[in-house]
Amino acid sequence: MLFQKVCGIDLGTDTIKIRDRNDKNFLYSKNVIALREDGRVLAAGDDAFEYYEKSPQNVQVVWPMVHGVIANSTEMSLVLSRLLREFMGPLHSVGTLYLAVPSDITQVEKRAFFHVLSGRISAGRIRLIDKGVADAVSAGLPVLSTRGHMVVNIGADTTEISVISSGKVILCQTLKTGGRALDEDIATMVRRKFNLSIGKKTAESLKNNLAFMINGPRLEQKVFGIHTLSGLPKSELIPSLAVSVAIIDTIDAIVESIQNVFNRIPPQLMKDIVREGIYLSGGVSMILNLPEYIRRELGIPLHHIPDPKNSTIRGLIEIMNHKDLRQFTYSLNDLTGMR
Repeated sequence: MLFQKVCGIDLGTDTIKIRDRNDKNFLYSKNVIALREDGRVLAAGDDAFEYYEKSPQNVQVVWPMVHGVIANSTEMSLVLSRLLREFMGPLHSVGTLYLAVPSDITQVEKRAFFHVLSGRISAGRIRLIDKGVADAVSAGLPVLSTRGHMVVNIGADTTEISVISSGKVILCQTLKTGGRALDEDIATMVRRKFNLSIGKKTAESLKNNLAFMINGPRLEQKVFGIHTLSGLPKSELIPSLAVSVAIIDTIDAIVESIQNVFNRIPPQLMKDIVREGIYLSGGVSMILNLPEYIRRELGIPLHHIPDPKNSTIRGLIEIMNHKDLRQFTYSLNDLTGMR
């Protein structure tokens, strides 16, 4: 006999996070699939990521999501069904799934999430929740109150800026800018300054290990790449200051967008946010001194949500376990107006 599980899923462009309702089981995997020339699946998740940037010609490595939305529903369904089977184990089947999605995507893009979860996966019930609400719940904010709250999630491929009141997203902007844009900035800097072509994995490593804002330790990291002039393999020591300078323009663009959204907040909610401050989450927010930099640039109190990489999935667990919060999730029928 199979027992059904209630699960929460944070379906990120870079990473998939799955937790059960009791918060006892946790799966964290890359959102990527490796396909053979004939379309057969070679690997999915972390196993597929091993092929990334070093796959043979007859293997294609694909990321099914782009900028927070599903770009290929077939490939997304293959990745998620494999990971859910691994997560569930032999004695459980998929019951109700709660999924966090960007707030300002179109109805067509939201329906794509339902179709992926109801196809190959055959989930019993599917409930969506706006990602900004999940992050706010994770931060411990009283989202059911009429007070205004502002949450910024800087993720791998997007930055979502949300203003929340009475359990709903009142104002939202999703930028197609995140950690991957910073990786591209770093790879471009290394190519121009050191005549070295490096992959995205290496650029991400430089960002995670060396990048800082305002002040930071003067460190170096040895990287390997292809020399752009000779075409031969070569190594270089990349300093932390060069990495940090390379990302400043993109960071400033994100800060400017936060300021623009803040300027559009209705006056009755703006006073709450000025008093309470902005809440920052997402993996990119872990760059050394980035929260302090944003705080200085905006002149508004800013709070860094603990364990920011997992803030959305933690919020989902809270929503799944509290009836008052579940009222702000919605089904496909709610979305389409069908009954």
